[in-house]
Order: sequence, then C-alpha cells, then structure tokens
Amino acid sequence: MTITDIARMMMNADQYQRGVTQPKYPNGAAVSDPNAPDDGLDITGMTAADFHIIPVSKEAEQAVRDIALEHMKKYYGMSGPDGNDLGNFIKSYYKQVPVSDRANAGWTLNQMHRDEAYRLYDFVRSRVPGWETGQWFDTSILEEYKQGTLDMKA
Repeated sequence: MTITDIARMMMNADQYQRGVTQPKYPNGAAVSDPNAPDDGLDITGMTAADFHIIPVSKEAEQAVRDIALEHMKKYYGMSGPDGNDLGNFIKSYYKQVPVSDRANAGWTLNQMHRDEAYRLYDFVRSRVPGWETGQWFDTSILEEYKQGTLDMKA
C-alpha cells in the first residue's frame, strides 16, 4: 500500500464520518448558526440577491462610520486586536430592529462600514501615494477627512 493509497483511504473514512455524524439542516447546511460566514452554512436560505439596504437609525449609521474611522486611526485600516467591535455593535443593534428586518439591517450596516472603509482608504492614498492597508502613516491627515464623502475641510 502506497502513501497515496493510505491518504485516499483516510479521506474516504473522514468523508464517511462527516456524512454520518453531522446533522443536516433544511438547506443542507452542517451548522445551525445563521451568522456563519459561508453561504453554504447559512440556514436562512437567503442568497446575496435576497439582501437589500434598509433604513437604519442615524445613530447606528454614525456609529458604524466612527468604527471605520477608529480602525483607520488606531490600526491603519485593519480591524482591532479583538476584531469584534463592529460585530458586537451590529448584534446590539439587532435588539432595536424587528426580527424580519434583522438580516437586512446587519447587511446594511456591514455595507455602510465597508463603504466608509473604502472612502478612508482612498482618502489616505490620495495623501500618501502607495499606501497599503496596515502600513503606518501619519494619522493627523485624518483630521481633514469628512465622513461619508471624499470632500475635505477647507
């Protein structure tokens, strides 16, 4: 028996074990967590086309923008050491939203954060040519940044 035969045998045994021991949920997913990052693990049955932007409170929108700005100032565009400040905020915001709108509210806030982060990246790159996410830069240039737009203070 060659090493390839042994590896193939182990893979087949592993696939058999996973098929027998893991529960299957209605959409065929192996986990029940609706917040799973992989669409194949999402039991909500929603696809990317099912999500849409919904109105969120101005406070929530500002908080998400502030988180993006804080990430840029403290971590040069990377998420913080725990990486959960945005996720924790969205989870706390869910409590204020009807159950039927929670998935779209979370998606909306994630899109707002992503858009703000890209605006910040573009702003920093306009001031520091060649800058890449995570690289040090003089964060005092962010004092000129105006949230939500690429406009700068005069």
